[in-house]
Amino acid sequence: MTDTPYEASEDLVEQAKSDRASRRSLFGRTSLFFRQIVGELKKVTRPTNKELINYTGVVLGFVTVVITVVFLLDLGFGKLVMLTFTK
Repeated sequence: MTDTPYEASEDLVEQAKSDRASRRSLFGRTSLFFRQIVGELKKVTRPTNKELINYTGVVLGFVTVVITVVFLLDLGFGKLVMLTFTK
């Protein structure tokens, strides 16, 4: 570990002070909330068309495999129950 404590940058301190000041009213809190939403949405990267098609194919393939497994288990358990409880 280092001996120097973490020092916050000046703009981080100013941002914290302005955030505290804006929390005083309902309008200030609402404004801060929407500014943070816009800030987070700017960080989002959108997939390309090729990536989107690839992701869609992976999801559809996985769902098909899971549906098949559940169907086979249901069919097997149904036959087992029928064999167990029929004369």
